[in-house]
Amino acid sequence: MTLDLFSVTVMTAVVASVAGVTVIVDTLLRRDTGPGRLWAVAFFCGLTTTFAYLAWSSGVGGAVAVAVGNTLFVGVPGFMLLGCRQFNDRPIRPAAILFAALEIGAFSAALIEYPTRGSWGGWWMMALAHVILFGAGAVESLRNPMRGLRSAWALSTVLGVASAFYGVRLVVLIVSGQDSEVFTRWFGSITANIVTVVLTVVAAVVTSVLRSHRTALQRYEWLTSDGVASDGVMLTRTFRGALDDIVERASWRREGVAIIVLRSDGVDELVGAFGGEVVEAIAGAYRLAARRFAPAAALVGEDGDAQLVICTLAETTADARRIGGALYRGVLDELAEVPQGRLAAIGIGVALSGIVGHDPDVLLRTARDAAHRASQTAEASVIVASAPAAADGGSGTVASF
Repeated sequence: MTLDLFSVTVMTAVVASVAGVTVIVDTLLRRDTGPGRLWAVAFFCGLTTTFAYLAWSSGVGGAVAVAVGNTLFVGVPGFMLLGCRQFNDRPIRPAAILFAALEIGAFSAALIEYPTRGSWGGWWMMALAHVILFGAGAVESLRNPMRGLRSAWALSTVLGVASAFYGVRLVVLIVSGQDSEVFTRWFGSITANIVTVVLTVVAAVVTSVLRSHRTALQRYEWLTSDGVASDGVMLTRTFRGALDDIVERASWRREGVAIIVLRSDGVDELVGAFGGEVVEAIAGAYRLAARRFAPAAALVGEDGDAQLVICTLAETTADARRIGGALYRGVLDELAEVPQGRLAAIGIGVALSGIVGHDPDVLLRTARDAAHRASQTAEASVIVASAPAAADGGSGTVASF
């Protein structure tokens, strides 16, 4: 069977339209405000790209239609990348700046080269943007917490294949030219359309699964509109906003704030050894203990993989150590009820504003470092960071229970 360009183009347009509309409608029905909304915008960009190129082929728009189509096409990997970063609760500003720069480059290159190259004007810039953004999205999909989801590996594969395809296609275009036998036969428009269809279908399915994926280890089934899990533990972004406010107000009143990080090491090994059900029970007990044994007025939130963070008022090192000791004993008691629960290495790090100052970033970093040292030190269960720890990662006071 011989495929002609028109038939393949129509097939691509239909698939892109159906996939885009499906994802967009699904996003509206879910009232998704997270990464799903950014992924829906990516599919919308793919949908409108089709209309921009159809307008050009119909003789409408000329250089502007091509430039708009190229820019919208760059929006597909760009918004996929932003969605992945938001899924991982990582800042999207650096990626957004890179994305915007590539969008401007794609639009400008198309307008400049259209008089001499026609519809291929600025294509190299668009392909380069695809290589960068698809590649960055593939890497981001393998960062925590997405890395713990099997569907994220499929999404990373899709984005990685797209990046590799456009990278090879760009190299062949530069070396052989767009009219060469190699480019026309293996990397021409027909091949590109077929690859687009396959990747679009897979990406639509994977992103839909990711948005509804339930995993007890990462607790995404607990997400609520106010940013708090159903078990009462704040999500990272929610906790950080509340922490900044509390530390700022405490600095005005010169009150002491303690940041306590609970770290659990060895979770990945437990997954491989005992399976997900045991780790689910351990994660549930761990989180329950943090809320049960933390002070009643304290904030309890997530702080990355296998870590929880608590913000409470504490004026002295003795107060902070007492709270940390109660948490440590409570966590051990809860884990004792879970098979293999005691195999997880627990470490608690404490940072006091009276020692390291009222800077949320310094408090968090110091408490994390102390928790890491506590989890790696057999004779230490709770480490209250001393002043040198804020500057050079130095020692802290150690308490064992």
